[in-house]
Amino acid sequence: MTTLPIPDHVPEHLVFDFDIYSAPELEREPHRTMVELLQSKKVPPVFFTPRNGGHWIIAGAVEGLDMLRDVERFSSEPQYNANSRKPWTLPNQSDPPEHTEYRRIINPAFVPRTVSGMEEHLTSLCGQMIDDLLPRGECEFVEDFGKKFPVNVFLRMAGAPQSDREQLVELTEQVVRHPERGVREAAGHALGAYVMRSYESRRDKPGEDLLSMVLQGRFQGRALNQEELLGMGLLLFLGGLDTVSSTLSFVMLFLGRNPGHYRQLVQDPTAIGGAVEELIRTYSVASLQRGVRADTEYLGIQFRKNDKMFFMTQVYGLDQRRIEDPLRVDFARTVSPHLGFGAGPHRCIGSHLARTEVRIFLEEWTRRIPAFSVAAGQEIQTRGGHVWSPVALPLVWASDPTSAEHEICPATGRQSLANKQVLPRVAVQ
Repeated sequence: MTTLPIPDHVPEHLVFDFDIYSAPELEREPHRTMVELLQSKKVPPVFFTPRNGGHWIIAGAVEGLDMLRDVERFSSEPQYNANSRKPWTLPNQSDPPEHTEYRRIINPAFVPRTVSGMEEHLTSLCGQMIDDLLPRGECEFVEDFGKKFPVNVFLRMAGAPQSDREQLVELTEQVVRHPERGVREAAGHALGAYVMRSYESRRDKPGEDLLSMVLQGRFQGRALNQEELLGMGLLLFLGGLDTVSSTLSFVMLFLGRNPGHYRQLVQDPTAIGGAVEELIRTYSVASLQRGVRADTEYLGIQFRKNDKMFFMTQVYGLDQRRIEDPLRVDFARTVSPHLGFGAGPHRCIGSHLARTEVRIFLEEWTRRIPAFSVAAGQEIQTRGGHVWSPVALPLVWASDPTSAEHEICPATGRQSLANKQVLPRVAVQ
């Protein structure tokens, strides 16, 4: 048992010493590890950790979904979060009705009609990036693609120069994953300063980019103040620079280890839509936070005002109480329930864009590379934090996809492995 202080209202049986940034359970196959801990009842679905100032972790999907819907008791407002520090982000750190009005400012950039209009560009960009990698026969996916394709898409939407990509990705990495609070806060302030400079360059001549949209937005009939501009800009950059990159990396980790699943997508491109949902279910990456408005009781657990709450939504799609055989990856599932994009009014505003990026990536990758794998002898390390991600992902494939070991499928016009059968469905690795 940890020797760190435990608040008086927290019973001993609900305490589990767990650091969301550096817990050993998050270093290898974090989704499977956490599910096994929950299923074995070594940790309860709602538990308290003394790490990082002390906070609750809601790891069960049934409890998490119910509590996320209860904004009257479990609030997104930072003043109810004992560990919250500025700069805050908007609209996610606000509750309805204010949340709804903040969200309305940027919603036009993410609606299905807008995203559909981006598909030609997304397809061209993705295809060109894969073509550049193809002759090499290998890549380190996280750096060579994961941190480039979705990030380049976002920078174009935000009107930010591509030359700033590495600097912005590094700051975002520190904000969402660094184990030292001081480093996280310093990176947040540096990213915020970048956002505010970007606004200033647009004040006299706004464009059609995301930051110009925020700059011209109205809240309760007035222009946004500096704190609101900062909060909305930070959220856009943190979301746009990290979450899809992490999702793509987990997707490729699974497919690289499971050639039968990958072969299904090569041979039947119509399965890609179902694969996107199933892989987001099994490899969700982002968490949510709340704070307790006032002393309250839930499921017999006593919560105190300003208790911090961390919702481990990364594993909500793997709760056996909500989905049968949750660790089995099945692209043909009729329903693939998950909270990978959150739920209710705080559902991720970029969810449609994220799905589209993952779908287009799989379409373009499978069209060009009929088979690939994780490089032999590589143990893949992962990182925790507010967004989970593989640290590095070395992949290999035949540098000449037209070699004799491949043939053209007459039904799809795609290359596929000759004389191979689709392997049985397997569980999350």
